[in-house]
Amino acid sequence: MKRKIFTTILALASLSVYADPSAIVSDATTLEKGAVVEIAKDSAVWTFPGSMGVNANQAFFNDYCTDGTGASVSLDAFLNLNANYMRNKVLWENFLSAKYGFIYSSEFTGEDLIRKNMDELIFNTKYGYKVSKSWYLSAFANLETQFSKGYNYESDVNGQDSAVAISEFFAPGYLKVSLGMECIPNKYFSAFLSPITARFTFCRNELLAPNYSMEMNPTTGEYEKFRAELGAYFKLKSDFDVTEWMHFFSTLEGFYAYNKAVQALTDEYVDWYGSQNYLSEDFVNDESIKYHDIHGWYVKWKLELLFKISKYVNLSVKTQLKYDNAETKTLEDKNFGLPHAKVQFWETTSLGVAYSF
Repeated sequence: MKRKIFTTILALASLSVYADPSAIVSDATTLEKGAVVEIAKDSAVWTFPGSMGVNANQAFFNDYCTDGTGASVSLDAFLNLNANYMRNKVLWENFLSAKYGFIYSSEFTGEDLIRKNMDELIFNTKYGYKVSKSWYLSAFANLETQFSKGYNYESDVNGQDSAVAISEFFAPGYLKVSLGMECIPNKYFSAFLSPITARFTFCRNELLAPNYSMEMNPTTGEYEKFRAELGAYFKLKSDFDVTEWMHFFSTLEGFYAYNKAVQALTDEYVDWYGSQNYLSEDFVNDESIKYHDIHGWYVKWKLELLFKISKYVNLSVKTQLKYDNAETKTLEDKNFGLPHAKVQFWETTSLGVAYSF
């Protein structure tokens, strides 16, 4: 399975985006930025920048679907690899990012005293052709998943933390393929706009499928493992040095599905459910009242401040805010376990050692 996925990633490398060859900045944080490369007009150049490091963190996670939850001291490692090709007006950029971390807290109870709090595997490939001073005809592909099982922890009747599986490798997995235009007015800012974007959601574990709004086959009673959406996508990126020792990085991306993406609880049903005003069994069991079809909104905002202490040591503050109406949690009352989307957030303050090449 993993070999097939890797083969698919390589095949997708024929799609990509980018910008001004005089200002290459890869799609990532901290030391994940590519180097500026000056080349002759007709030369073809491959560059392979990258970085690796280890961070010690103070971390806080709240309702984050793939990473779990917690607030304490943690340790994580990262690896970022780039392969970039430039020639004339063409730039082809490929980026692979892997992050994994653990958290420990004396407040944890139950069997899992050391828990996962960072788990990310991302592959981007971009191809761009310059058509004017600041505009590029672009294609883009992005694949995201996590390495291992993720859990949400809830206290049982004995006050012990009980682990509930919420994710694993390719459960979920996301693939976006976009065609559009990118505006690069300067080396500090870029805006990618795509009216045609395909977004695919994978969930190979049927038990986790309800967490990601996978539909159930009424005949077989089995959940789908794949969902396709067609919509519009945007990505705004800002990346610059505030001072010699302080760096700012931000990305804001969003996707809106033209076709029906998922079913959501109606406002009337949520109001009734939250008030605990049990009206009638007809109201509770009427699916036409309980759910309504919605178009898919997905928004993710990453923000980072990096403070350089020395050549290899840095302090970073990172936040990520995410909303995906297809990633659901249950309402507080466990009698029904009704799914609904929630805003997900994580924050880390890290002191780390990193090496770039």
